[in-house]
Amino acid sequence: MKRAQLITGLLTTGLLTTGLPTTGLLTAGVPAQAAVASAPDWKIVATVHYGAGGNASGYSAVVALSKNAAWVFGGTNPGGAGSPAAEYWNGTRWRSSPLPPGLSDFLVAADASSVSNVWAVGDGYALRWNGTKWSVAKTWPQPGRLTSVAAISHDDVWAFGSSPFSGEVSLGTWHFNGRTWLRATGLANSIYRASAVARHDIWAITASTRGGTVTHYNGRTWERVRSAAAALANTQLDDVLAVSRTSVWVSGISPASGQNGRVVLGHWDGSRWKRFVSPWAVQQPERFASDGAGGIWIPVVTGGRETATWILHLSRARHWTRTPIAAGSAGGVGIGDLALIPGTTSLWGSGGLLTAAGGDATIWAHLVVAGRSVRKTTEPPRVAAVQAHAIQDHSAMRQPGARRDPVQDDRFRERTPVPE
Repeated sequence: MKRAQLITGLLTTGLLTTGLPTTGLLTAGVPAQAAVASAPDWKIVATVHYGAGGNASGYSAVVALSKNAAWVFGGTNPGGAGSPAAEYWNGTRWRSSPLPPGLSDFLVAADASSVSNVWAVGDGYALRWNGTKWSVAKTWPQPGRLTSVAAISHDDVWAFGSSPFSGEVSLGTWHFNGRTWLRATGLANSIYRASAVARHDIWAITASTRGGTVTHYNGRTWERVRSAAAALANTQLDDVLAVSRTSVWVSGISPASGQNGRVVLGHWDGSRWKRFVSPWAVQQPERFASDGAGGIWIPVVTGGRETATWILHLSRARHWTRTPIAAGSAGGVGIGDLALIPGTTSLWGSGGLLTAAGGDATIWAHLVVAGRSVRKTTEPPRVAAVQAHAIQDHSAMRQPGARRDPVQDDRFRERTPVPE
């Protein structure tokens, strides 16, 4: 399973949100029964603060390759002057990974086809890990942020740069064939996020003020999937996950025109689409992942009087539950991305915790036995800190009710066992 990721996890505290194809349709509305878990089963296993105490450090993407290999990506201070950051899980501990110097902003999306082919994208650049070190694979001279990446193999990588609500010029869609980068034309240039099953089977979404569309690549052309329209009607599309040829999920919030809607999941089973609607009103959904057993985990952001931050679960039997996210003593918490560990029902989550001064980049685990890692640093993680433009289009420093862009040296390490 390949999937494209994006943007920093949200930190929410009530009034302030801070960042860090064929035919056929089945519909399912709000289920009659929905449960609330009594205690968090998503545990904090690592927190990192980069640079000055006022930095709002955060992780925006997570990729899991195996039980012994995973990556998280983000930045020292998303939304302000900062640098990208990456940490690697080797099966025992999380450790920082040096990135090329001179990079600004933060890493918003990542994907991998193997331990020696990991890609991460940010503000006009794409990075590649070859199993030994990171290098800059491509830079774009024009302003704009990449919003998604799909790594199918060493010589088959797609990078997407559509951000329809930010006001920035789209970077478009680019394909790397192992030698050169070529820009796609037509519908492909509107793609916001994508997820690939194979080189001839890639699913994607576009995003617009009217909600967006589902698209599919068959190895030759990108085409709109019109059969998905009814299942995702009046829904602002947010993410896509292609689990297999016969299991594709698309998430969003309905109604598409406002806040505090309900999460909508559209599922393609190889012959038809079905619609699932959550029982709870939310401000927005975040990037989601398979639970490894036929269901879906999806973090959400709440607003108004709802101060808790939740992660929703749709089981294989299509029952909804929700669980509060562990926050420790933090004033706000947000998980912005999830990754299933292959061959298990365990997951990693990435995001951040709001502190009195700023924020800490944070990693969560579900059913993972791992060491707890806490690190405070006074310098960026071996990358040059460059002034970055203020982020106003996604998750960072965004007041509730504002229009959302659906498109943000181990000095001290303390380890304690984390129970299952």
